[in-house]
Amino acid sequence: GTMFSSLMFALAVADTALLIYTVRAWRRLRQPVLGLLAFLVLALPYDTALVGAGSFIGASPGLALASGPRFMLFHLSVPLIMIVAAALARLAAFRFAQPRWFVGATCVAATAFAVADWQHMLVWPTLYPACWADTLRYVPSVLAAQACTPGQPGIGLPGAFPLAAAVALPALLVLGVAIGVRTRWWWLLIGMLAGLVLLGLPPGRVGPIPGFVGDAINLLAMVAAAVRFAPRAAA
Repeated sequence: GTMFSSLMFALAVADTALLIYTVRAWRRLRQPVLGLLAFLVLALPYDTALVGAGSFIGASPGLALASGPRFMLFHLSVPLIMIVAAALARLAAFRFAQPRWFVGATCVAATAFAVADWQHMLVWPTLYPACWADTLRYVPSVLAAQACTPGQPGIGLPGAFPLAAAVALPALLVLGVAIGVRTRWWWLLIGMLAGLVLLGLPPGRVGPIPGFVGDAINLLAMVAAAVRFAPRAAA
């Protein structure tokens, strides 16, 4: 069957709808953070459509090559989420985020994290096939439960996680709590928690799809927060 590949295509359609919404909100509200979010959302339809198409394309150098940008963009996107968090704090009118240097300092910190991780952004990654149910994708490290053939290369390699994630994700959770307490708007916190729970499920058991859904929910929560607080900041 092609059930899970079809699910990935459905998710790619939802991700595309989120991209269109984000771009339209950016054009309407003229908030730079929505432009940055549009760039981050752009990776989602590409990611999910490629995983959906994997089993139809088949294990090949072409699929491996097409999968490279997924991981390079991921390592670039995490430092950018630090800037999103700072911009959202500013839009939500938190006093600490108002000085002009605050977002600037966050940009400097994000750049430092990006420079520390430059190899993952600029060096094309070595990828290996991973199979789960009817899906096939190329990844830097293959879980034993998702090996396409027993003993294939790439099984159990240490996964590289961007250092910036240790700052960006807790910052968004704290911001979600702060916004909820002050304005009773809990959607940033709910979206971030839901996304992180899905990302935290063991992929060896549940497969890769919940992680892709988690990514989309996290970005949806950030876009919703930017839209919710942008008009006030402009007023």
